[in-house]
Amino acid sequence: MNPETNFMVITKSETLPSDFESKLAAYGEIVNTIPEIGIVVVKPTVANFKSKVSKLQQVLAVVHDFEINWIDPLKVFPAENPPSIGDDEPYFWIQWGMDAIDAPEAWNEEYTGSNTRVCILDTGIDSEHPDLDENLNIGLSTSFVPNEDYIDDEHGHGTHVAGIIAAEDNSSGVIGVAPDAEIVAVKVLNKKGSGAFSWINEGIVYAADIEADVINMSLGGTLNRNGYYIEEGILVKYPPDENLFLMLAQQRAVNYAFRNGVTIISTAGNEAQNYDGNGSWIKLPAELQNVIVTSATAPYNWYVNPDGSLDLPASYTNYGRSLVDIAAPGGDYLLYPNGAWMYDMVLSTYPGSYAFIAGTSMASPHVAGVAALIIGKNGGEMDPHEVTKQLLKTADKIDGQGISPYFGFGRVNAYRAVTE
Repeated sequence: MNPETNFMVITKSETLPSDFESKLAAYGEIVNTIPEIGIVVVKPTVANFKSKVSKLQQVLAVVHDFEINWIDPLKVFPAENPPSIGDDEPYFWIQWGMDAIDAPEAWNEEYTGSNTRVCILDTGIDSEHPDLDENLNIGLSTSFVPNEDYIDDEHGHGTHVAGIIAAEDNSSGVIGVAPDAEIVAVKVLNKKGSGAFSWINEGIVYAADIEADVINMSLGGTLNRNGYYIEEGILVKYPPDENLFLMLAQQRAVNYAFRNGVTIISTAGNEAQNYDGNGSWIKLPAELQNVIVTSATAPYNWYVNPDGSLDLPASYTNYGRSLVDIAAPGGDYLLYPNGAWMYDMVLSTYPGSYAFIAGTSMASPHVAGVAALIIGKNGGEMDPHEVTKQLLKTADKIDGQGISPYFGFGRVNAYRAVTE
């Protein structure tokens, strides 16, 4: 990865001035624009591009458009033919996460996410998966990944996330939290799980423009406050003052979506770090305003003890009262490689099959699905302030009545969210 390739030029105005692109054309090739939030992506054609463009009157900042890794699922165990399950039998009994959040009780009240649109910003979605194809709006689905101008998922992460949210109620495979929700694939990460900041910002704005009700971002970028990140084992350094403007650019995108009625949900991350008092790392988009941040819970040895707790903090989840808003099932792998360790993970759709994966990436879509249930109950449109309030006030308190470092306001509860 060459961090010098592209830059994001951020204007002082939150929308792009009408004559600005023509001015920038003298300094580089215009790669893309996000006029709704005042950003132009440019490939330089002159020396000292950053210094020269920063002096333009309308420019707030010029920052590298880094392409970094945004996802880190901990384990993947293919489950095309899980042990003890016949090919023609549904896998619902393995979906302990649905039990943990009382999703069946919400379905019994006839809340299934109908009349809602959930945009999944990820690696794409398997458009032919039999558990997703009826709910996937292919016409609205799109890709912002250069050289991957198709929505199909060559990684697997996005397809897994999609199934947790809205796998169909079709008497086969698995079922999602909101099985009647419409899902849209907004591809912002490539087949390696990496993506540029501008791709994600574009995806957020696009989701708002197509009137999404919910955005799920099971992704997280980690930056060091001193100005470096590690990509594929390589230390990449950059001016630390760019952190502020990378955050500002993404905050603009999030605020644009939030103002347009979109509830935005993301992950706490998988590094087992305490973000209370953390002075070293920045987690995006988790540390932005107007984002509901989800930590992960899990059982221990569920296959042997299915009646045990489903609400143990996952061993890998990031935590901290300053970071976590809510918790949800993400699974764990503490038993690996002994026994039926994979059953402590989350089973969902995978390209061409099904798979067990663990991570906060699996927790966030449980919350996104419940958000769709809430919005569907409200008729398919709801202020994100009110959605957030309903999610948090109806979450189950797991370890006391206050805000918890591991659970935030509590573990999401689908049934309470649509009945209280």
